[in-house]
Amino acid sequence: MSRIMDKCPVCKEEKKGKYWCSACKTVFVCPQPNCGAEIRRRDAEACPSCGLLFADYMENRKMYRKCPKCKKKQGLSEQQCKYCRYWFNCPTCGHKVPSTSMLTCPRCATNLRR
Repeated sequence: MSRIMDKCPVCKEEKKGKYWCSACKTVFVCPQPNCGAEIRRRDAEACPSCGLLFADYMENRKMYRKCPKCKKKQGLSEQQCKYCRYWFNCPTCGHKVPSTSMLTCPRCATNLRR
């Protein structure tokens, strides 16, 4: 049984998978199960939607993101940075916090200064 592989549009190798090419390490779709965002930039290091760091995921299958405030790696499932206490998502409604200077959630007005 022969399995037909897709060719990578970047390196033209037949090592293109569903999420990335194993030859040139170009990511096409975010591998995070709840995200699945299409990655348009060829040199993207992280998902623009959920923040998943691709290098850590491809090498070790670890789901990390970088805190926008202190730039340290965090687990993707954590709601608050364990170093600088920045909220990634609102603790009440789960809404994504769009700025590092937000004092309250824009959706439900929960205080984010804890």
